[in-house]
Amino acid sequence: MRILIAASDKAELSAFPDSYGRVITGVGPVLAAANTSLAISSFRPDVVISVGTAGSAGSLAVGDIVSFGSVVFPDADLTAYGLKRGTTLLPDHRKLSSIALDPSSHYVLSSSSAFASASAAGVDAFDMEGYGVAVAALCGSVPCLAVKAITDTAGVRTEMKDYLKLRRSLVQMLPSKVSEVIGALF
Repeated sequence: MRILIAASDKAELSAFPDSYGRVITGVGPVLAAANTSLAISSFRPDVVISVGTAGSAGSLAVGDIVSFGSVVFPDADLTAYGLKRGTTLLPDHRKLSSIALDPSSHYVLSSSSAFASASAAGVDAFDMEGYGVAVAALCGSVPCLAVKAITDTAGVRTEMKDYLKLRRSLVQMLPSKVSEVIGALF
């Protein structure tokens, strides 16, 4: 199975073996979508997995490693055209509000171009790349998963040095969770 791992930077990919395809997406949904699309075109994976860190909306504990059931993008605002906030249109004009990921998970990831500072209804965690990676996979007709290490809680100030220290230890746990999820689903 050809697996493409997508992460915002080299540190988040550091624990994954060379047997995986890899793409460093950069930070944010636009860069994540663009760079993942390019990687899908060249690597031709069977599955794409967005990995990295996320902030809890309150239901997940710092230190949890989570596979998400779906990802949403609250930045999309076409309400002036009668669409619900968070809904966008695909090139064929189908509405897209949420992208399904791991069918065995009920956790919802919310991706945004801005760092989340407060919790949101129906969301378990926040990141900045998951939706971009998922859109690229959807457009490339490739299944997608998102496996994230919870490093902080929205609205709770975290010093950068503390975040980086925690991230270093948690990203080492991502490959085993990815293997577990892949083993269960494929």
